[in-house]
Amino acid sequence: MSKVKQDFLDKLENLQTNYAECKINTEEFEKGLKDIGVTTEEIPFEIEAAEESRYEYKLNQAKAKE
Repeated sequence: MSKVKQDFLDKLENLQTNYAECKINTEEFEKGLKDIGVTTEEIPFEIEAAEESRYEYKLNQAKAKE
């Protein structure tokens, strides 16, 4: 895998993780996607995937508090 592609994937994973762990809000997540070159057409799909991760993270946090 090329270094450029790996850098992109690392940045995307970091954005997804930060969003899932509620470290950034939706607006910051969308801006980060645009900054790394994700096109407007792809953003809704990335948000949907990240929303699922965010839900799982919050669910796990709630379970841990029990």
